[in-house]
Amino acid sequence: MTILDRFGPLDAVDVAVLAALLYQGYLLLLGSRAWNVLRGLAALAVLWVVASAIGLRGTKWVFESLAPVGILALVVVFQPELRAALERVGRGRTQRAVAGDPVKEIMSAVRELAARRVGALIAIERGTPLGDFGQQGTLLETPVRSELLETLFDSRGPLHDGGVIVRGDQITWAGAIFPLSEQQEGWASELGTRHRAALGLAETSDALVVVVSEERGTVSLAREGHLSTDVAPSDLVKALREAYVEPVA
Repeated sequence: MTILDRFGPLDAVDVAVLAALLYQGYLLLLGSRAWNVLRGLAALAVLWVVASAIGLRGTKWVFESLAPVGILALVVVFQPELRAALERVGRGRTQRAVAGDPVKEIMSAVRELAARRVGALIAIERGTPLGDFGQQGTLLETPVRSELLETLFDSRGPLHDGGVIVRGDQITWAGAIFPLSEQQEGWASELGTRHRAALGLAETSDALVVVVSEERGTVSLAREGHLSTDVAPSDLVKALREAYVEPVA
């Protein structure tokens, strides 16, 4: 009896599940810092196999001795990606009920702040709760208004350096502290801490993060682990509309 003769419907489902998991893992790691680490680990694995095949006992012993420690190291190295994957599974698909037009209010504030070159950092919460990042800031829970956003960032009070978290049609937190991205490749010198914080939040959540540059008066957008600079107003409106209209994946 061949392998194909023993291959049944359950085996097909098993293969499909494994293929889906591997593909999602590939999409999750592709383009991230962990992708280069994974490629390095693959090269070491090939070296291990070759050493075992041709009888390099010393090299084989080193690899076998370090393998248990390497498993723990993988968990540490891929911790952000593993957390993002688990959050993606746990989000489900939900539709946010929104009153009024927060997109219009956010756009009005961004245009005014950019024109006056006032730095701003605004995160629109989607599936991943962002309350943990707002704990060091101030809880507001007020309707989204362009005047309030402008006041928060234009003042020299304790809240203007942090980020604002918008949940639906409410400004929930101001002065929030976002994690800084450690990305180095392709990082422009004119991009400062706000941009790094926006990208850091986009790497650890599904939030849509808008940045206004204090130095250049330009607008950037961070989402899905990527940062787009010099974003046109029409593209920003489209991204905001999608964040509010589309179901959270």
